[in-house]
Amino acid sequence: MSRRSLCARPGCQGATVAWLAYDYAGQRVWLDDAPSEAGDEWALCSAHAGRFRPPQGWALVDRRVVRPDRFEPPASLVS
Repeated sequence: MSRRSLCARPGCQGATVAWLAYDYAGQRVWLDDAPSEAGDEWALCSAHAGRFRPPQGWALVDRRVVRPDRFEPPASLVS
């Protein structure tokens, strides 16, 4: 059922937690919890969804129900 279980960012193997969609004409970007029927989204892991910034001048609409406060790297990566 899952269209994509890993983050779409090159080299990332993180599990998908958010879906990113663009409206080029309206200069809007959406973050959603689940993919839409249109099927034109990008899968993002927690780290990439939390750090995502839209292009300059574009609006970001975060429609996720559960939003993490911010990404916390695993302790093994901090030390």
